[in-house]
Amino acid sequence: MSKKRIHELAKSYDMSGKDLAAKLRDLGFSHIKSHMTALDDFEWLQAQGVLEAHGLVAKQPKSESVEEDDLETLSGGLIKRKKKRKAAGGTDTTTSAAVEAPAKQTAPKKATPQAPERVEAEPQATIPATAPPQAEDTEAAEDTAAPAEVSREAASQVTDATSNTGTDTAEPTELVGAEGPASPEAEAAPEAEGATQVAEVAETTEKIAPKVAKPAGNVVGFIDLSKIQAAPKKSESRKLRSRDDVLPDVHPTLRHDSKRSMLRGDRGSRDSLTAAQLREREAGRYRRHQRPSGGGRGGRGGRAGGFSSRTAFEGSPHAGTTIAVDVPVTIKKLAEGMAIKGNQLMKVAFRELGFGTVTITSVIDEDTASLLAQEFEVELKFVREVEAEEALIEALKASRAKIDDEHLEVRNPTVAFLGHVDHGKTTLIDKIRSSQVAEGESGGITQHIGAYRVTTELGHRVTIIDTPGHAAFTSMRARGAQAVDVVVLVVAADAGVQPQTEEALNHARAAEVPIVVALNKIDRAEANPQKALEQLAGLNLIPEDWGGETAVMPVSGITGEGLQGLLERIFLESEILELNCHADGPASGVVLEAEIQQGKGIVAHLLVQDGTLCRGDVILAGEGYGRVRSIHDDFGNEIQTGGPSVPVEVSGLSALPGIGEPFHVVKKLDEAKKVAEERARKNRASSMVERRTLDNAALLQQVAGPRASQVNLVIRADVQGSAEVLRSALSEAVHEEVETRILQSGVGAVTENDVLLASTGDALVIAFNVGVGSKARQTAERENVTIQNFSVLYDVINAVHEIMEGCLAPAVAEEITGHTEVRKLFKSSKIGNIAGCMVLDGSIARNCKLRVLRDDTVIFTGKLASLRREADDAKEVREGFECGLVVHNYGDIREGDVIESFKTVETKRTLDSAPLSS
Repeated sequence: MSKKRIHELAKSYDMSGKDLAAKLRDLGFSHIKSHMTALDDFEWLQAQGVLEAHGLVAKQPKSESVEEDDLETLSGGLIKRKKKRKAAGGTDTTTSAAVEAPAKQTAPKKATPQAPERVEAEPQATIPATAPPQAEDTEAAEDTAAPAEVSREAASQVTDATSNTGTDTAEPTELVGAEGPASPEAEAAPEAEGATQVAEVAETTEKIAPKVAKPAGNVVGFIDLSKIQAAPKKSESRKLRSRDDVLPDVHPTLRHDSKRSMLRGDRGSRDSLTAAQLREREAGRYRRHQRPSGGGRGGRGGRAGGFSSRTAFEGSPHAGTTIAVDVPVTIKKLAEGMAIKGNQLMKVAFRELGFGTVTITSVIDEDTASLLAQEFEVELKFVREVEAEEALIEALKASRAKIDDEHLEVRNPTVAFLGHVDHGKTTLIDKIRSSQVAEGESGGITQHIGAYRVTTELGHRVTIIDTPGHAAFTSMRARGAQAVDVVVLVVAADAGVQPQTEEALNHARAAEVPIVVALNKIDRAEANPQKALEQLAGLNLIPEDWGGETAVMPVSGITGEGLQGLLERIFLESEILELNCHADGPASGVVLEAEIQQGKGIVAHLLVQDGTLCRGDVILAGEGYGRVRSIHDDFGNEIQTGGPSVPVEVSGLSALPGIGEPFHVVKKLDEAKKVAEERARKNRASSMVERRTLDNAALLQQVAGPRASQVNLVIRADVQGSAEVLRSALSEAVHEEVETRILQSGVGAVTENDVLLASTGDALVIAFNVGVGSKARQTAERENVTIQNFSVLYDVINAVHEIMEGCLAPAVAEEITGHTEVRKLFKSSKIGNIAGCMVLDGSIARNCKLRVLRDDTVIFTGKLASLRREADDAKEVREGFECGLVVHNYGDIREGDVIESFKTVETKRTLDSAPLSS
């Protein structure tokens, strides 16, 4: 294979070798370094095609034996052939030279073996060619093939003209087949020679680039323009010629690698495509490579920034249908369910939710997922798979159902004491138990939920659950009402019904449990039982003495009066309920409280409702699981088992359980671990969704208006219940200008990590009934973090409210101090106008603000520059005295003007005050 250098080829384009080399490098031929680079035939044909696509056509060498005006295609579709000059030997050298000239460039491309369609030429347009009488058979065959070759050359010119428009044209073989042999010599030829002519006509000839002069000769055929009609010409910038257009023979290429096909999709092999399909593919690749606006950011042939115009999303194949998605939903999981790319869904999420609000692994709620799916016309069906927790609960229920009902035993009742704060609930329990629980409570109020077992004089056992009465312990009272069989509503005879009394009554009615009223403090002189009964009747609690159905028991926590009657009435109510249980089998119940004790670790206060809890059992409670290491009763004594209606303290859990969570005894530790981890994962996903929702709301609020001040808090409490109460109570303290944000809350002593978190978030550390470690205290001093210790819950709430009120801007009000009339003006070149005034009422001070009134209209508001009384500076001039004053930066003061002096007064605002108007 011969090679040609660039400077030799540049002569065909009337260019220098260096210019042609630079041009080819710009068109993508990076291996061309200079004008001395050599190209083989294939590379040169490829380069020639690209140059021709950009409007550079090489000059064709002229043949000495062929005249320039030998051939031309007429506008009417007829092809004329001039009479050929014969050589000395009698052969037609013109025709042979014209055929051999393009053959020197490339090898002929074979067409599909199809019988050509014979079309008779029009008689009036056909002029028979003259031949010498002494011509032999070879001359006749040669003369017969000449018109066919001329027709092929003319068809090649038409094909070349139509290919420049960028559209597909008819195959050259069809043109030749449509013409067929039209000369009389061809009809007179033998059939064998005619078959040879058909085979030669079927070959596709090379296109002749230069345009020849119009000849005058014989008409040998007719071309149907309807088969080669080209579309309207498009922009030349999109014109393309691939190497398949230049090289007639399309050789089969190698197939794609099997691994690559697996990664990028099986696109098939090139040898299975036709030449037109290959040209179509090459055209697409070339246009993408040469697109000036580029498909990326920056770089050669690209744009400095932004995305390309090809950003339209492909729709989901599931459009118009409903697909199932597992909960919790992530962006990635939703994209896979809709069979679309993740970046498509991310762009829609950025448009709908805001840029940066989600990532590909973000958990989104069901409403947001439905909103994003509707953008692709897809409906979602959320599926909650049967998880390990549900399977375990079903297995426990099935095992419990297998126990014979004949082994049912009577269960002791559990009762909750509810009521308003300081109405004597804990005092009643202490009197019943002969204990001093109330004396150990900080502030004299109950701040923890407790459970105790008592025995009546008749030997009946009752389990009592004591709940706090403060307004902040609403959730504790609700949990206490849900976990018991009977509710005792404690009402002080001297105070009557209070707000928390009504709230406790609503909790009891919501739990659908019997209600017994304990009218406490009847031993006090200021007690008014009649008033309390009337208030109870107003709440639809009609006493039995008045013909109602509510039992009202007068009691006293100090003297113990009526306590045994109260316990017996509770036991009577439980007998009506027919409380039964399975004493045997694995235990189950509810978590009343959880805490961290030094030396024991996590301790959970449980109420066993069914079965028997034994030491060594595997227990599952909320996110915690573990093997029971120890069991203690309500007096702190260690026991081995705890039966139904028995409150116990157990240790051995891996994590703090949630208050009010049910607990179960399971057979295997692995099962408990699996369920606990599943619960922790679900809770973490739910908290992420809530946090993202809050962040989005805060972002929208920040964009819509001024950002509210924040009081950041880190909470540490002694028990889980107190931590939950603090979180709930402090989160409810909201205002349009200030809000609380709890960075972290937990149970146990304040740690060094808590202090570091508070330092990062500029937060206050609240230690509720817990200590502070030495390292944490040293870190707090170094990081300048404030740690406040509290033992009473409402002290925490009041302190946080004061901090929030300190963040509020004070309310500013104007207070008018007096009016002064201008009696005379004195002009000074140094000071300006000096007003001689008389104080009409009140006083005027040197540091006050003023308004100048003229005809009861304010014309200026400012301040004093100086104030004098009898040539001396004065701080204040009272009513009835004269003075001289100068108004700061105002010289248009006149006689008769009234100067109104005033001052601004700032008032501290509270959380209950209305927001300041903008």
